[in-house]
Amino acid sequence: MHPLLLRSCRGVSPFPFCFSFRVKSTAWLGLRRESTTAPASTSRYANTELPFAGKTIMVTGATKGIGRAIARRFAGLGGRLVLVGRDGEGLRGVREGMGEGERAREGEEEGIGHEILVGDVGDLEGFWRGEVARLGLGGGVAGGKGKEKVGALLLTHGLLPSWYAAFNARSYYRLPKPQIDILVNAAGITHSSPLITTSPDLIESVLHTNLQGTIWGCKVVSRMMVRRREGCIINVSSLLGMKGGRGSAAYAASKAGVLGLTRALAAELGPSGIRVNAIVPGYIETDMTKAMPTAARTEALNAIPLSRFGDVEEIADAAVFLATNRYANNCVLNLDGGLSAV
Repeated sequence: MHPLLLRSCRGVSPFPFCFSFRVKSTAWLGLRRESTTAPASTSRYANTELPFAGKTIMVTGATKGIGRAIARRFAGLGGRLVLVGRDGEGLRGVREGMGEGERAREGEEEGIGHEILVGDVGDLEGFWRGEVARLGLGGGVAGGKGKEKVGALLLTHGLLPSWYAAFNARSYYRLPKPQIDILVNAAGITHSSPLITTSPDLIESVLHTNLQGTIWGCKVVSRMMVRRREGCIINVSSLLGMKGGRGSAAYAASKAGVLGLTRALAAELGPSGIRVNAIVPGYIETDMTKAMPTAARTEALNAIPLSRFGDVEEIADAAVFLATNRYANNCVLNLDGGLSAV
């Protein structure tokens, strides 16, 4: 055995010929030490101001409204964002608003590079299996720093034994890889017309984006998360999906489907360490509600016990809570000013 390998091994080693040795230094493999005990949620970030440092968060519908507010909040807390939407110019504006020009942060030589993905979330093959795969997320080598690339290459090309990945998931050591740690499904479109006068194309478009897009996102990204046995998915539904309402049957059906999906996946993915939760906004000050007729807006304000519409930053608060509380699974948060109680 090479003298350098002998000096780096004592006790347990990832190499089959070093079983009587234990790894003393793992820097050359790109490995990092992690505690196997999750700290309590109340004191988890006592020593840091950036709870999402080192995390990659994908937010769909990030061009405006709730999605944009959530993306900005996660970026402000240290996360690396993957911004998804149909308007590339709008996404670039959101990224610039995150201070992308000042990429270098203290202790980070390469800084944080927020990514943009332009596409249709309802398109499984073209977007989720096309654009997302080309971005190199979910366990590939692309996007990693030098040490991470070395470690990933060793495992990918068979230079570490096959049992190492399984051993690694339960040990103090693991190979860092590019990945999606948190998925926020916030993409959505609405309509305002009775079902009997709503065109089939509009109904299909609403279901395609709101429900099918959320299903495909959960399907593809949860597969990435299952391999690591950790992850968080946050689906943005709507009060109309729980309560119903006149003039938005297709929208209400799509958002009710998102809640059903959330509950099913919370049970299905929970044993794999993946938490799935939902936010149920009521009337929130966005472009959608600003387009409401004056009479409808006044009627809604009079019905809300708090007598006001919510703010997108209040929705972002809920997203941060769901992403950081490790016992939150199948948690459905109503943020409607009390409207669901009347």
